[in-house]
Amino acid sequence: MRPSHQARIGTRLFQPAGECWRSCSRFRFSVLGLWLCFFCGMMNAAGPISFEFRIVPDGQNPFAREIWAEVLVPTGSTLSLPAFYCGKDRYAVRARAAVIGEYGLGKITETKGNQTITLPATLVGRGRVVVRELETRPPIGVSRTEPQQFVFPSGEKFVPVGANLAWPDKRNGRFYDKTFDAFAREGLNWSRVWMAHWSGLNLDWLPDDIGRSPRPGTLDLHVADRWDKIISEAEASGVYLQVVLQHHGQYSSKVNSNWNQNPWNVAKPGGFLVSPSEFFTSPEAQRFTMQKIRYTIARWGYSPTVMAWELFNEVHWSDALRENHNESGVAQWHAKMAAYIRSLDRYGHLITTSTESLHSAIYADMDYLQPHLYVPNPLAGVRLLDSEPAVVSRPVFYGEFGDDHQLLSAEEKKSGIAIVPPAWASLMGPGRYPAQPWLGQDLMATGRLHELGAVARFVAATRLGRRLDLKPFCPATECATRIPFVLAGGQRWKPSPDPEITVPLDGREPAEFAVVPMIFVSPDESKGNGFPSRATYHFDFPKPATLRLHIVDTGAASSSIRATVDGAVAAEASWAERPRNDTDNTSHPQPDILVPVSVGPHTVVVANTGSEGWFDLAKIDLGLEIPILAAVGQRSDRFLAVWLWHRTGVFSSKSTASAEGTLVLDDVSAGTWRVTWWDSLNGMPLAPVVINHPGGALRLSTPAISRHAAVVIERQDP
Repeated sequence: MRPSHQARIGTRLFQPAGECWRSCSRFRFSVLGLWLCFFCGMMNAAGPISFEFRIVPDGQNPFAREIWAEVLVPTGSTLSLPAFYCGKDRYAVRARAAVIGEYGLGKITETKGNQTITLPATLVGRGRVVVRELETRPPIGVSRTEPQQFVFPSGEKFVPVGANLAWPDKRNGRFYDKTFDAFAREGLNWSRVWMAHWSGLNLDWLPDDIGRSPRPGTLDLHVADRWDKIISEAEASGVYLQVVLQHHGQYSSKVNSNWNQNPWNVAKPGGFLVSPSEFFTSPEAQRFTMQKIRYTIARWGYSPTVMAWELFNEVHWSDALRENHNESGVAQWHAKMAAYIRSLDRYGHLITTSTESLHSAIYADMDYLQPHLYVPNPLAGVRLLDSEPAVVSRPVFYGEFGDDHQLLSAEEKKSGIAIVPPAWASLMGPGRYPAQPWLGQDLMATGRLHELGAVARFVAATRLGRRLDLKPFCPATECATRIPFVLAGGQRWKPSPDPEITVPLDGREPAEFAVVPMIFVSPDESKGNGFPSRATYHFDFPKPATLRLHIVDTGAASSSIRATVDGAVAAEASWAERPRNDTDNTSHPQPDILVPVSVGPHTVVVANTGSEGWFDLAKIDLGLEIPILAAVGQRSDRFLAVWLWHRTGVFSSKSTASAEGTLVLDDVSAGTWRVTWWDSLNGMPLAPVVINHPGGALRLSTPAISRHAAVVIERQDP
C-alpha cells in the first residue's frame, strides 16, 4: 500500500505486533475459551469526546463551510479535526477517547481556497472534558506484511462474519438496537447499512411521505440524528459497520431505478442533473457529494465501529457503466472521493466500493474489494473469485450473496433455509473470509440467525481466515445412497469468456462449476456484450451414457443449438422467431436435446449457432449417478477443514432422510491426528477422536447428515 494511505493517528495499515491470542494458537475445543478468544479486544465502547461552538454566519450554505477545530489531547499534542454543522449557527467536533486525561477545545479555523482563517467562536457547553474510560474497541486495518488480511493494531487478525442489514424494516422503532444485540449474542461482528432514502437514512434525500428533501448541497439533521443512534447501537453491541454512501438505483434509469424521484434530477425543483450518468462528471454533483462525505467523516469518523466507508453499492448497474460504459470516468470519481476521504479522516477508516469485476480500475484506490454474488449455484460461486486475493494484494470477500437466481421454490425461499449454506461453502474457497448473506433480516424473521452464528463459532474455533497456509480442495465421498448427476448452470446473464471445464464424474464439486453457463447467446452477441456463446466440457465416462440438455427458455429471436462430441455433430435444434410484440414474461421451454456418448474420455461442446437469439440451458443430466453427500475443504500438511452437504436436503424446507457415507481424504501424512465432527447447524463440536494414520488416503465415516456438517482434522505433535 502507498504511504499516502497512512492516517495521522490510528493507522489504516497496521504492522502486526504479535498475537494477542496465544492460548488459541493451537486448535482447542473449549467453547468458552474460544468465545473469549473471538471477542478479544471487543469491549464496550466509550462515547466520543464532543465540543460544540457557535460561529458567525457568513450568509453562505453552512454545510459548505470547511470548518476545522483543534482538540487538545492530554499528551500535549493537538489534533485538528473537521467540524460539522448541527443547526442554528452551531458546529461540533468529535474525537476518539484514545488517552486518559483532560481534553480541551482549541482554536477554530476555516479553509477558504488555499487560505486558512482563524475564526472567533463562542463555546456552547463545556470546553474541557476529562476522560476516565478509554475507547477500547480496536479499529480495523489491513496488514502490511500480509496484505490480504484484516488486522487490529495488536496484529491479531480480524475475520468479518455477519450479514447485511441494509435498511430497517420500519423507519421508527428499535430495529438496529435489537438486530445488533442479536448479532452480538451469536458472535457476529459485521454488518452493512445503506444511506437509502426510502428508509429515512439518506442525508440529502427524503422519501415523499416524510417530507421535502433538503435542497441540493444541504443535509437533513434529523437523518443525521438517526445515524447517531445507529452508530451508537453498533458500538454497544460490538458489530463493525460498512457504511454505504451511495447506491446504484439513485443513478440508474433501468436497474432498481430511483432516478425519477432523485431530487438532483433536473425534472425536480432545484435539480441539475440531466441524466444519471452526469453524477460522476458534474462539478456541482461532485462538490455536493464531497460536502456530504465531509459531514459524514466529521460526525462519525471518531468511531472505530465504522470498519469502512463504502463509496457505492454495485456501481456497475449505474447508467454511467451499464449504458455508457464509462469505466474510466467512474474510476476517476472513485479515486477522487477516496483521496478526499483520506485527507479528512484522521482515524484512517478503510475505504471500499462494490462492483462485480475484481480487475476493474474502479478498485484501484480501494483498501479492500467487495464483489457481490447472485447465481444459480452459490455453493460453487462463493468458492470462485475472478482474481485471487494474493494477486490483488488486498482483502477480498463477497459483501452480498442472495438467492435471486437459485432454482428454489417460493416455500424454500420463504423458509430461509437457503441463506446460510453458501456462507459455509465460502469458507472453503480462496477468499479466506465468509461471504455475507444479503438476507440478514430474513435470518431474524425465520429464526435462523443461530445458523449464521454457527459459522462464526466454527471460524473462531478453527481460526479459518487466519491460516494463510491453507489451500482449497475437493475431496471425494462414498455413499450407498446415490442420485442422478445433473450438471446445473452456475451463472446466468454474466459477461465471461466461453468456459472450458473438466467435469469429474465421481461427485467431486470443483469451484469451476460456478462458470457453467445457463445463457448462451449468438456469436455476434457474444462479441458485442461478452456473454458466452459456447461451453466446452471434458469427461471420462465409466460407461456409455446419454446426456440430456434441458432448455428452459429461449429469446424471441430465432436461435439454434449444436452439440458436438469430439468434434462430430451429435445433436442440433433450432427455434423459430416469435412475434416481436410477444411481451409475456412466461418461459418458453423446448424439448430436451439428447447427446449419446460412449465409454471413455470425450470432449463435448455446446454452442449457440444462431445469428441472434439466446437460449437458457438450465442443466445437463449426464445419465450417471453420484453420492448424495458432497464435500469441499481447506487443507495444509497439518490441518484440514471440510464442509459436507446433503445434495437434496441442503436447501429443502421439507424433512429429508439423512445419509451416511465415507469421506475420502487423499495424501494425508502418517502420524497422530485428532478428528472432530461439528454440528454445523448449531456450531458445536462433537467429542474429538484421536487416530493413528499410516499415511496415504484417510477414510472417515461420516455421521448421519440431513442438511450439512463439518469436520476438522488436525495433526498432533509427538
